[in-house]
Amino acid sequence: MSTPRARPRATLACEMCRSRRTKCDGRKPSCSFCEDHDIICKYRDPIAPTPSKNEMDMQAIKTRLEDVFTLVSMQSLERLDPNYVIMGNSTGYNAIGNDQYPMDESIISRTWRMEFPFMTIQTPSTMCLLGLDPKLAARMVVSERTDLSSLTPPSFSGELNLQYEDAVSAFGYFYDKMQHWYPVLHQDFFGLYLEKMGNDVDPSTDLCLVLIVAAIGSVCRCSSLATAYSTRPDAGYIGKALSILPCVNLEFSLRSTQCLLLLAVYYNCIGKPCQAHDYILMASCKAQALFKCHFYDDDNNAIELLRRIFWSILLIETELGYHMDMPESNIWKFDDRILLPGIHMSWEPFHSTQRYIIEQSRPLDSSALTSNDTKAYFLAAISMCRMMRRCFASVVLFNNKEVYAPIIANELANQLDKWYEHLPTSLKFIRPRNLAFAAGASPTFAGTGTGTGSSSSQAAVTRFLEMQFYQCLISTYWPAVYSILYLDAAPDTSLVDCSRFFDAYVGLVSSIADTIKSCPHTPWNFYASLFITTMAAYKGAQAPCLRHTISPAVVSCFRAAKRMFEGGEAVVNSTSLVMMGGILSQHVKAEP
Repeated sequence: MSTPRARPRATLACEMCRSRRTKCDGRKPSCSFCEDHDIICKYRDPIAPTPSKNEMDMQAIKTRLEDVFTLVSMQSLERLDPNYVIMGNSTGYNAIGNDQYPMDESIISRTWRMEFPFMTIQTPSTMCLLGLDPKLAARMVVSERTDLSSLTPPSFSGELNLQYEDAVSAFGYFYDKMQHWYPVLHQDFFGLYLEKMGNDVDPSTDLCLVLIVAAIGSVCRCSSLATAYSTRPDAGYIGKALSILPCVNLEFSLRSTQCLLLLAVYYNCIGKPCQAHDYILMASCKAQALFKCHFYDDDNNAIELLRRIFWSILLIETELGYHMDMPESNIWKFDDRILLPGIHMSWEPFHSTQRYIIEQSRPLDSSALTSNDTKAYFLAAISMCRMMRRCFASVVLFNNKEVYAPIIANELANQLDKWYEHLPTSLKFIRPRNLAFAAGASPTFAGTGTGTGSSSSQAAVTRFLEMQFYQCLISTYWPAVYSILYLDAAPDTSLVDCSRFFDAYVGLVSSIADTIKSCPHTPWNFYASLFITTMAAYKGAQAPCLRHTISPAVVSCFRAAKRMFEGGEAVVNSTSLVMMGGILSQHVKAEP
């Protein structure tokens, strides 16, 4: 007996046929019955087919990626809830003190008590956490701006007695000690330098640029920053350069931007961050305007130089902006629009036929960075600067609270490892650092200086990259330490990351001790970073859950940090660093 064949059924009947329980021919837009009876024919939306396993897996991956992107995005940190409660039982920062901080300023955030205490001096919530004045950054700016005793005023004398040999020697030291940090001079510069130094010419932007380079080189030539302040070999050069500034400000060109940028470098070099900030903002505005106006689109050499100027400005402004409470130029709005500088053109400030003159004027006991290593360092510094902007992202909003996110911290640490792996062999530092003083030996920390330490420029940039590496690690794992400060019990994951924080702190202090002696381009920032990281590490070491994990190396670093402030030459000549040194001496004891 054959099985009866099933009658085919319409997969979708209209609403009228369904209600009548009659057969529907499924014709669209109107079935036969509805059309014959002049009835509006309506069909239900078809049921979506069940997704396959592959489709479900792909959707899960997509959702996960979107979640991770949201977590990493710094925009999530801006959506603070007014009812935010700090981890633990304390509501707001009133429990910590300093509750009389004024709320009527227009610049300072009015929700400062609810901000996550990121490890910078200009974050008021961090200062309260550390038991300090939340307006410390503003006080430091005021102290720096009102103390003008060590600054050279403009020199308006018509004549400038230039000694040719002295000027050439100053350029040699500039090239050896400063050029690789900010390669912003054009290849014809040395020819221009010799021309302007050999003739009594009228004030111009070219002359201003030459004089600023000579002033920086004169400071770098001194054996220490204290010697530079006592002898002031730069006074004639910088005084005349400052008198030409009106010409620089009027001119809309690469030269004027170079002048403003190198003035910022000069003031950074002598430990005057506020003055450096003033000029870097001016340089930033000019560089951005040159890009926006497409001023050099038809000149490939000029546009390449402008890119190096742009990225140098970004590095300097970012370094100054971490701790000083000062305005910004919004230069980071363009970091994804401006191409990185090309590596196929020469970055040297002279032609190959002039190298023999440079070699004769350079210090005999030093070695300059090679052209390829200069390019590699500069690109590595840009990459590190971008990572430093992201290292604060290991915090997410959860139930209207900012909490530590270990998965994001580990991903940031992995990116840092990849950055290290891509460094050329000539610029790689040893990990972990060999800490000779960790076991309790008393390390020798010389003062800061412009001429002490190893004379190799390669060693200098390697130490600087190492210092930045540890600084990035510390900022990444600081939220783990902060989370434990307000919890009675600490998760195992947070304890592990806290241990990484303190290991990075030991590496940072040791690397800063070497970096200060060999890197003359930004001494103030070295001490500011040393101050805030030491204060944060000391605060974390006092947490009951962490005291038993603090190694002797960490305690040695507390003592070393205080000693560096006590003997640092840059500290003596900076009112804000004196302020930080006093705070460190008062708050940080031998044992946490």
